[in-house]
Amino acid sequence: MSVKYLKQTILLLSGICLLVTMGCNKKLDTVVSSAESAAQMWQSYDDARNGLVAIYGLSRAALAENNGHWMYGDLRRGDFVATSSGNYLDAIIKNELNKGFTQIKQLTNWRRFYAAIDACNTFIENAERCKVDLRYSDMNCKVDIAQAHMLRSFLYFYIVRIWGDVPLITAASKNGETVQVARTPQDQVMDFCIGELRQYKDSLPTEYGGDDKSKLNYDGLYYGQAWSNWGNAFWGYYQCLGLLAHMYAWEGDYASVLAVTTEINANAAAARTGIISYSNSRGYLAGRNSLFYSNGIKGNLCYQMIAFPYNMNNRESGPSGVGHIESLTLASPYVVRAKPDIYIPRDTIARWFHYVGDVRHPFQPEFGNYEDIYFSNYYGNIPIFAKFKNIATGSSNFPIYGSAIPIFRWEDNILLMAEANYALGDMRSAFNLLNSVREPRNSPGFFYGTASQTRPGFTLQPTEASMEGGILYNIFRERRVELAGEGSWWYDQVRYNRLARNNPEFNKLLDEGGIYWPIDQEIIGKNPLIEQNSYWKR
Repeated sequence: MSVKYLKQTILLLSGICLLVTMGCNKKLDTVVSSAESAAQMWQSYDDARNGLVAIYGLSRAALAENNGHWMYGDLRRGDFVATSSGNYLDAIIKNELNKGFTQIKQLTNWRRFYAAIDACNTFIENAERCKVDLRYSDMNCKVDIAQAHMLRSFLYFYIVRIWGDVPLITAASKNGETVQVARTPQDQVMDFCIGELRQYKDSLPTEYGGDDKSKLNYDGLYYGQAWSNWGNAFWGYYQCLGLLAHMYAWEGDYASVLAVTTEINANAAAARTGIISYSNSRGYLAGRNSLFYSNGIKGNLCYQMIAFPYNMNNRESGPSGVGHIESLTLASPYVVRAKPDIYIPRDTIARWFHYVGDVRHPFQPEFGNYEDIYFSNYYGNIPIFAKFKNIATGSSNFPIYGSAIPIFRWEDNILLMAEANYALGDMRSAFNLLNSVREPRNSPGFFYGTASQTRPGFTLQPTEASMEGGILYNIFRERRVELAGEGSWWYDQVRYNRLARNNPEFNKLLDEGGIYWPIDQEIIGKNPLIEQNSYWKR
């Protein structure tokens, strides 16, 4: 994105955020940004571009605030431990979501998500008007509106997983205000999201600014930039399929999960992605220029299929750390502080791995040293979760954080395929898919052997440890390790326990609605149609 475009977008976003703040005292309760812009908006190609970038920016901001993506997806009943007991991080980890911490109160408020949703609604309703500028073609408008539908569906799916039933609003606010709306049953919201994605997926290219492989044949520059500049900044056809796969999995529709993940898996070249090989593990899974850095491009591939990236060159990142997991997990020698806010204890790390030669394991016997792909300071008082260390040192030794907010990548897709095959009774395929992720990590297979990545011609045979707990447990064990810190573990636990039903404590959460977060009392106080989640009334 050029500096000119960036400045225009920052001005637009600043105006939207100001209107969000002003709208907080109005009577909507799902409150919204007044993304309905001034009268001169929606009259040009530039207005369309700025409006599109704004909906991505507001969506990213919704996930970034208070590092919510990781609070919701990784910390709750997860592997991380707070270095200071009794704080808000400790409360979230222990599922004590009714504690009176300011940060938890802010996390229980869905206002910022509805600000982004309202921006999507506004774009959908107004983008066509920009075609008065002949530079804004019918095709450009078509793919932009499809993206707005996709982002809106993503946001609704995201908040359904957090709160369950949520108000479904599909019309833009007027003058920064809408009527009060009750919560819509989550099944209806999910049906809406899936229907939207299925309707608009064929209106999306496979990539932006490059060689589109979709039925659209939408080749050439996109808003003046090539794919090498955009990467995963805009979401297309295969990103839409990735979201569908996760929505179907959340709904337990595993036949549809298998169909969608299989299509993705069969089209790696068109999707411009693939699995991270063993030889690329050290550089791509971690490091200052990993797959989580900026737009996710490595060579001709974009390994982070769906993400909200930050472009450090455009100063989209900063020292605040908001929206970057590194601000929670890193300490010396990476940043100037003695200990991180959260860490994974050594005994938990030991339970993650069933083979010390796994490239993600902190000790690498083949080389007789300690690697920092996932962890450093392993035998110190506090191991450092170093998988994410996309940082640059500022002029005053303040770290500038640069990692994306990760949503979906190739390994996630393969493991979803394995999960679907298990649920549908095809165990052989489930074994093979699980092993296709384990093998490039130099990890023994399940039921079948995997090729050693460090000893040519040698097979890592299955062991009692590599098969402990059965195939379903091992599929989710692999997700737990491979996707650590990517904001998915809580949702994985929900799906695992829905399938396994072997944990009485978690079954209680499932049966009583305890998997959802409480709703901020401010929302309830301003809208009498909103009722607290029953689990949190006690």
